[in-house]
Amino acid sequence: MRSLARRPIQDLFSIHNDINRFFDQWYRPARYRAESETLDWMPVVDILEADGHVEIRAEMPGLSEQDVQVSVTDDVLTLKGEKTQESEDKDQKYHRVERSYGRFQRSFTLPANLDPEDIKAKFTHGVLTVSIPKVKEVEPKEVQISVE
Repeated sequence: MRSLARRPIQDLFSIHNDINRFFDQWYRPARYRAESETLDWMPVVDILEADGHVEIRAEMPGLSEQDVQVSVTDDVLTLKGEKTQESEDKDQKYHRVERSYGRFQRSFTLPANLDPEDIKAKFTHGVLTVSIPKVKEVEPKEVQISVE
């Protein structure tokens, strides 16, 4: 039996999970990857829909546009690259290392209403923004046919 007491934090996480499930259904990650490829970390992304396009924003702190590749194959958008680790100073004693380094890859299956031919990508302040335009909907056209 569920409690009647309000749980604002749990409710917030529940809403967050519902939204994530919604977008996971729409932008399912591609199911194929090279088996030999081991990934060390994954950038977190936001996916949003705006007027006439969909944007994917990926946080990639410490990277530059030269470190990132964006490609589309068979309606699957792939972001990949590598974040190299700074050389460690042998004289320093680390107490904690939380930053992630290495190769990454994120793939998203694009829905049919997006145009993969006109994708634009921009990298600013450690955030990659990929803009995918929506396909212009064709208005139904009625053609009169004469009957003889």
